Amino acid sequence: MRYVDCASETHNERAFCEYMERELTELGISFERQELDHQIVTDGWNILAKVPGKPDKKPFLFVFHLDTVVPGNNVESYIENGRIQSRGNSVLGADGKLAIAVVMEAVSRLLRAGEMNRPVEMLFTVCQELGLLGAKYADYSRIDSEEAIVIDHYVTGEVLMCTPSRMYLHVELIGQEAHVIRDPELGINALKTAAEIIHQIPTGQVSKDQTINVFDLVSLSQSNAIPKYARFDVEIRSFGQELLDRTNAFLQKIIKDTAAQMGCRCSVREEMDLPETDYSENKDMLKRLERIYEMTGLQMRPARSFGILDATCTNRLGIRTIPIGMNIYYSHSTREYVEVKDIKIMLDLAENILRYF
Repeated sequence: MRYVDCASETHNERAFCEYMERELTELGISFERQELDHQIVTDGWNILAKVPGKPDKKPFLFVFHLDTVVPGNNVESYIENGRIQSRGNSVLGADGKLAIAVVMEAVSRLLRAGEMNRPVEMLFTVCQELGLLGAKYADYSRIDSEEAIVIDHYVTGEVLMCTPSRMYLHVELIGQEAHVIRDPELGINALKTAAEIIHQIPTGQVSKDQTINVFDLVSLSQSNAIPKYARFDVEIRSFGQELLDRTNAFLQKIIKDTAAQMGCRCSVREEMDLPETDYSENKDMLKRLERIYEMTGLQMRPARSFGILDATCTNRLGIRTIPIGMNIYYSHSTREYVEVKDIKIMLDLAENILRYF
């Protein structure tokens, strides 16, 4: 509750960065700041902490994100009917901070008891909700781990076997400006063209293997002028390269054909943001985790998620990664809450991972 009450919306993580540095200092855990300079718009920074363990053991890595979605600037957490939630119109921020709280508590208990097993590295990233930016630009040369666990899924017991690719289409439309009263017949309305295109694009979870979203529609003009310029973006998350290629071609045909029919010039720029990631290849890690789940009294269930996680970045870089879940309800909304009874189970799981993974 102390963590969530310290606001850290994406771009504005400084206060929580400083808070976590104080927490780490109080526990005697060494850490370093990773400043991100011009690469990311943020007032915060990544933090890499290192918890000592048995000297003959190889370290492993936990990755957490410090930022929360909006609205998250006025969090006032409270407990009612066994739930931790936030008063008013604010997300709780358990997405990100629950994992940090549970692992930090588990680490502090084991340090006090002198029972740490493997050394543990903890990478705290900024701007995860914006596109994994903290993880993309982290300094991995400072990390010794070859294995990682990322707690950024919303169901305790579920372990993710794969996450989707993500592609963006950046669409620009140029029409013809004209005075809406004097010369309306000379105008070509780029905003109306964008609306016609967007109307034809299926959105939401369009199949079991794909989601499509349209966002950031922009068209600025005077009230008496036919808009000459409009732009918008499309996000596609897909399982399977063939499906992604087919959808990309389908959407670009809609965009270009409709623009031509409406008389607009059109530009579509593709951006392949993240590849599909298969974590099931890390079989030995999954076997070890399965034993730990059994020890905790949980059934480990393989799952799949459309979520975009820091785990993609670490796994791509050769730090073999497994993403796991902890119960969060209505994440990314002002209804977000955590059940107090769940936290005991999550803490047992985190302690067992630290002891036996």
